[in-house]
Amino acid sequence: MSFLWDLLKRKVSDPDSMGSEPPWTAKSFIAAGVTTGAGALAWMGDYSPALLRFGGSYLGGFMIGWIFRRFVKTAVVLAGGALLVIGTLKATGWVTLDWAGVEAWVNQTLASLQAGAEGLKQVAMGYLPSAGAGGTGLFVGFRKK
Repeated sequence: MSFLWDLLKRKVSDPDSMGSEPPWTAKSFIAAGVTTGAGALAWMGDYSPALLRFGGSYLGGFMIGWIFRRFVKTAVVLAGGALLVIGTLKATGWVTLDWAGVEAWVNQTLASLQAGAEGLKQVAMGYLPSAGAGGTGLFVGFRKK
């Protein structure tokens, strides 16, 4: 029980929180931050707007990917726990389930999540000016452990 309590007490910024480091320790994140900073400092140059857009899009995509990975891991753990509790309660006979209602609720929830993800994609594409850098950052951020 103390392991669970220690796990819940940890902060997201702790280096070993759930086996991952903060995203700002990644080399690519630091390089994109330096690129963004250089683009912001040299705003009057010819290449600075491109550097700023590229670096900022990568940083935004990286953070979105990292946060999404954390969300997916947490959701999987919570869903597994909920299924375990429901299965135990059903096996002991303490609860009966209307499977048609559960199926309808799951389908409705999945459709809502799909619509929300589509909306998030549209918002991200509108705010990330460089789609290639943002997509790369999203991929690398999702893979960051």
